Amino acid sequence: MIDAASHDRIFRILSDLSAVPPQEIKVDDRLREDLGLDSVSSMELVSMLSEEFGIDIELEEAVQITTVSALLALADRRIAHA
Repeated sequence: MIDAASHDRIFRILSDLSAVPPQEIKVDDRLREDLGLDSVSSMELVSMLSEEFGIDIELEEAVQITTVSALLALADRRIAHA
C-alpha cells in the first residue's frame, strides 16, 4: 500500500491537472467525468507520475485508468516494484 506522502503527492498532481482542490478529490472520482481530465491531461498525468515516482507506466495500462482508485492501485503496484 502506498504511504500517505505518496497518496498526497498523487492527489496534488491530480489537483494541478484538474483544478479541483486535493481535499475535494475522492477515491471514487472518475478522471474524465468528475475531474474533467481529457486525453491530453490524462497522458500528462502518466508523465507526471512517471517523473515524480521514477516509475514506468505502459500505454496499455494508462488507458485503462478511469478512476482515482484505479490510479492509486496502479501507483501502488509500480512504486512497490520500483
